[in-house]
Amino acid sequence: MSSVTGVTVMMAELLRLIPSVDPETEAAYQSYEGLRTSADLAVSLAARHPDAACVVGVNTQIEVQWEFSIELLEWCERRAIPAYIYVHDYWPHHRDRVRHVTGRYGVGLLASTPFIVDSLAQDGFVATLVTVGVPLADSAGAPAASRAVPKLVASVGRLVPRKRFADIVRAFCHARLDRVARLYLKLVPSHVYRGDEDAEQLRLVQSEIERGCAAPESIRIDRTPTVPHDYSPYSVYVCASGYEGFSMTPIEAAFRGCPPIMSEIPPHRAIASALFGDRAAEFLYPVGDHEALADLLRDEIATGRRSAFLAAHLGDIRATIESRWSLRTTARLLTRLCRETRPTPASITSAGRP
Repeated sequence: MSSVTGVTVMMAELLRLIPSVDPETEAAYQSYEGLRTSADLAVSLAARHPDAACVVGVNTQIEVQWEFSIELLEWCERRAIPAYIYVHDYWPHHRDRVRHVTGRYGVGLLASTPFIVDSLAQDGFVATLVTVGVPLADSAGAPAASRAVPKLVASVGRLVPRKRFADIVRAFCHARLDRVARLYLKLVPSHVYRGDEDAEQLRLVQSEIERGCAAPESIRIDRTPTVPHDYSPYSVYVCASGYEGFSMTPIEAAFRGCPPIMSEIPPHRAIASALFGDRAAEFLYPVGDHEALADLLRDEIATGRRSAFLAAHLGDIRATIESRWSLRTTARLLTRLCRETRPTPASITSAGRP
């Protein structure tokens, strides 16, 4: 499994849950991180996971550390171990890699959302839906009774272009909120792009601050690598992405009673419809439209009506999140997959596995 994508946030909780949903199944995590060559991965797999019965690679169709993904699949092939790729993000440039691993290695595809199922189907691939889960605290706690003054607009994410953090800064400055609100950006390393490309994304953000913000001190950029999961201090959470396979942060924000304002992409529309019903449109704006985002921010900071809606319906919202995006459900589906595809002793012997 790759350690370079945001979806690996959920892995520790999944590993904890799988034994509880199926005491006979063991789960283990193998990261590419720290391995110098793909050959090192083969050695590590043989030493740490000699009894593996099923391998699920999370986002291992991406281009980063592709040679490790191939080594993982060849290791599975040599041992006749069923291999799957759990697809959380799918772009057109992944098509050839997915075609290669499904054709050459017979890899099964799992998709985290119906949107990803459809995206793969458009390119001729069949995928099984395994609903993705969101890491949530065992105790949700209560939302903040009153937000800080000045109010806090926040966004958290990796420094990748599709997150469109410069849009958020431009909207905040356009809304002229610096006297009544602060903008907090938690920008963690991309782990995918080079350091100079991360620096370019920071430069774009800083340029928007210098060009359009009357009070630059109202915007704080936090570069510490840890990602918080308590959104209750925030008055608004913004997810401006131009693309997501699935967005965890808006769901985590809503779970804590913080209204998420989201770009109108398919996963965000699905989230807003599920959580906010006929008021979903009040939480969405067109991708890249900083004026529309500014209008939503200005309205929410002035009225707090989305926050009030969440507070009034928080029990139902949390119940929806737990029923639709439960890591326990994800763990159960992955466990069933492993049990159904476990190789027989005869197939293991014929593959030459000791």
